[in-house]
Amino acid sequence: MRVDLVFGFRGKLCDVVKWSLLFCCVCFSEIPVAGESRSSLIVITGEVKDADGEPLPGVTVVLKGTSWGCATGTDGKFRLEFPEQQEMVLLFRFVGMKNQEVTVTGTRHIRVTMVKDMKELDDVIVTGYYTQAKNAFTGEITRIKGEDLLRVSPTNLLQALAILTPGLRIVENNEAGSDPNVVPEILIRGASSIMTKGQEGVNAPLIMLDGVEISVEDLYDLDIYDIEQILVLKDASAAVLYGEKAANGVILVERVRGKSNKPRFSYNFTPMFSFPDLTSLRLCNAEEKLELERLAGLYDRVDGSLDPAYDYKLENIRRGVNTDWATKPLRNAFTHSHSATMTGRGGGIEYKVTGRLSDTYGVMKGDYRRNYGVNVSLSYRFARDVVATYQLAYTMTEGKNSPYGSFAQYTRLNPYNPVYDEDGKYIRNYYFDPVNQTMERQVNPLYNATLASFSKSQNKAVTNSLALRWDVNEALFITGNVSVRQGDAWNKVYVSPEDASFTLQEIPQNKKGTYTALSTEKTDWAGKLVLNYRLPLNEEGNSILSLSAGTDIGKDKSSSMQVKAEGFMKDKMTDIKFASQYATTRPVGGEKESAEVGFFVNGSLDLLGRYFINASYKTAGSSKFGSKHRFAPVWSAGIGWNLHEERFMNFDWLNVLRLRFSVGSTANVTFTPYQALTTYLYDPDLIHYGGMGAVPITMGNPDMKWQVTRKYNWGLTATFWKERVNVEASYYVNKTKDALMPLTLPSSVGVSSVLVNMGKLQNSGYEFSISAQVVKRNNLLGMVMVNGSHVFDKLTSISDALKAENMAAYYGVKPQPMFVEGGSQFGIYAMRSAGIDPASGQEVYIKKNGNYTFAYDKNERVEVGNTNPMLEGSLFTSLSYGGFTLNVTAAYKFGGDIYNTTLANKVECIDPYGNVDRRAFTERWKKPGDLVRFLGIPENVSDENRYSERFVERDNTFAITSIMLNYEFKPGYLRKIGIKRLNLGIGVADIARFSSVKQERGTEYPFQRSFHITFRPTF
Repeated sequence: MRVDLVFGFRGKLCDVVKWSLLFCCVCFSEIPVAGESRSSLIVITGEVKDADGEPLPGVTVVLKGTSWGCATGTDGKFRLEFPEQQEMVLLFRFVGMKNQEVTVTGTRHIRVTMVKDMKELDDVIVTGYYTQAKNAFTGEITRIKGEDLLRVSPTNLLQALAILTPGLRIVENNEAGSDPNVVPEILIRGASSIMTKGQEGVNAPLIMLDGVEISVEDLYDLDIYDIEQILVLKDASAAVLYGEKAANGVILVERVRGKSNKPRFSYNFTPMFSFPDLTSLRLCNAEEKLELERLAGLYDRVDGSLDPAYDYKLENIRRGVNTDWATKPLRNAFTHSHSATMTGRGGGIEYKVTGRLSDTYGVMKGDYRRNYGVNVSLSYRFARDVVATYQLAYTMTEGKNSPYGSFAQYTRLNPYNPVYDEDGKYIRNYYFDPVNQTMERQVNPLYNATLASFSKSQNKAVTNSLALRWDVNEALFITGNVSVRQGDAWNKVYVSPEDASFTLQEIPQNKKGTYTALSTEKTDWAGKLVLNYRLPLNEEGNSILSLSAGTDIGKDKSSSMQVKAEGFMKDKMTDIKFASQYATTRPVGGEKESAEVGFFVNGSLDLLGRYFINASYKTAGSSKFGSKHRFAPVWSAGIGWNLHEERFMNFDWLNVLRLRFSVGSTANVTFTPYQALTTYLYDPDLIHYGGMGAVPITMGNPDMKWQVTRKYNWGLTATFWKERVNVEASYYVNKTKDALMPLTLPSSVGVSSVLVNMGKLQNSGYEFSISAQVVKRNNLLGMVMVNGSHVFDKLTSISDALKAENMAAYYGVKPQPMFVEGGSQFGIYAMRSAGIDPASGQEVYIKKNGNYTFAYDKNERVEVGNTNPMLEGSLFTSLSYGGFTLNVTAAYKFGGDIYNTTLANKVECIDPYGNVDRRAFTERWKKPGDLVRFLGIPENVSDENRYSERFVERDNTFAITSIMLNYEFKPGYLRKIGIKRLNLGIGVADIARFSSVKQERGTEYPFQRSFHITFRPTF
């Protein structure tokens, strides 16, 4: 295990660190080995190498049965003195290598070659606080190797992570589609907090990169080729020491370490070609759309005033105008990413330097996302027992949204309208009555795309970390780390004064054109000190007591500022200094600052390799909660049983059968820092002779407590037939109490609500993963993996304010979540429906008491569906022969529901002035006796949004997410041209999707399909 200690090197701090490290080097290098005697000593020398013949520094060499030992130097050589004994056996140990024993005979110079022990690496769990043997660990953890991520998708880290991790889900965002500048939201085992307004992101997991906390966006932009492994901690036993931030699960990411004594250079190049996927669109063509408008009665005027408008459009259709607007803002995109790594050892320092460039383009014209990164890792061993590691990481991300605007604009444009006028220029606006240029108007977004408008952003971050590990003896080691992360970001949006939207209404010139600028700065630092003790309790080494204790501390500080200006004279005057005035009275901004501290202890007892117990306790403090409840305890306890070690389970076909149970509590501090404090806003409208007045905007609550989640987990691990079949399964129940939610206050207080600990909710579910080697013959190897999960949540207690929010939170065609005791956050609430009355064409609603009615009543809504599927997961198959490997990945879900917004607002509740789904023309009620699903044209309803059960559909989906073919060249031919290793691959992503729901996908930004190539040489 290695933990990284971090400093920002500024000023004289660099000198302080340098002299401190020199002091450690001098002190520890002179510590004599316990029990050493200078009388009757013999001297043993030797060298240790790996399988490639490269020297291995840092290998521990111990005389078996004694405390005499040493470590190999940077050249792999060692020198050991000890009193001569009757039987002398040297034990060689190195992390990731198989232990070796060498008997000392007549020779006094020994040569040892160590080989990798992949099983040993797989059988150790490193949580960031302690190291634990996998066969004695009660926690629920999914470990994913970097090579497995690449086998699934070398271009999409989050998708690969979701495919390989049961219970981890990417929240589907049908609006954002494949927009490269929209970061997906991820959940682990559902939501542990109530998702109210202003609490976005409260269900996001904690993400740690080499011991430093990062955001989901940082993970989204991470170089997938630089990942050694990812651990996903799910239950309390695994994540409790991250307790104050672990209620939503923890993702630990470990980057690749330097592994070579000789300098090695590796390069990864991945070009990708993307194509927009418009297969879900079923828009009307020009003739169908004009006929739909006629049926809707849009041209029915007694005086015939709109007949010329109808004739004009009909003439356009007859002369061949049928504009495919959906294709106009799209392109076939080319994306490429590069990463290069140099590793080696020299002068006692192990080093690794990685550089990365990713240039990503979406399928909307003009957008991009560019990511630059440099990582430096230096590790130095002082004496034989102390290792210091320094890491520096710099990342910068630049993004630009498409100037062509929202894709939804193009799907609403009428196909009978031409793109250009008679002079070949873009038409600026379209009118429903083009003859008189009156009535309803539509903006031509293609015209707006020619202007100087822009929406772009930039995000930079620098991370410094410094880690120290001191192996006091074989039983005790101490680790410490400090990290500092500094970042700044800005977002700028400019809308030209010539934008066509400004012509839709009368706007003064000094308000045309806007410029919005948002900037943020953030500094986070954290420190941790851990003592780890491991004591064997018997000579066989199968009974072990492990203890860990320590403390951690952290502080986060951020500030933000936003300004909006308006009134620009010309299109090309794109800087804010050309604005006439502020759009509001003044700039706005704020600061956030919070601190956390914790003290913890962890213990593990492994008895005879059969029974094991894990326990942890941590008292955590945070400034985000009330003054009376700054600290809260979090804890976990777990037991396990290795049944396969019992004599009565001695079966040839059974390798491992392990049962686990754990219970514990974790907390959530992913809330705003000042939620427990009364805050005020200085208002310039309240200026008087004594100064500026202030009004309260939030009401403090000194009694605000921690939101705590009690987690129960039952787990099973089994392997059969010489590990050819592997099974992991678990069932869990998570109960959150003291959930924060608003409590209504009287208007005389000055604020409408205050946050209190009144909510309770519960998540329960199951997960499983089954993998099997189905073919293992000579050079042919085939395996199949399937995983799945289900989660069900229930709100057991909510406040009156949250219930009242249900009545006001509904807008648009998609019903927003309702909060109902006994219901689900992911429930779909609408009025039950018996369908369309064939005689009248009206919808027949069903009230809560079972009575039928033609009248819609929003108070009669009930839960008619749930977006949580009964089962969702993935399939992964791999077939290898010779140097070729074929990988196929698929995802599935079934049993959940979806509110089909395409049916709601593009088939039935349509805007007839814009284009709609073709089913609005073909599948609606037209005459008495029609047995159809949708109301007639026009709908005989009010403007009030109606949320009907008719639009809720069962969402069963199967998608082939990727197919990849790789070839690993034989090393014999490569070495002749100076290449140690070469891997080539081709792949396709998002190839096919089969769904029971027919709806538009990617409404604001289209989805895409892609083809990529990988080129990975190592020199």
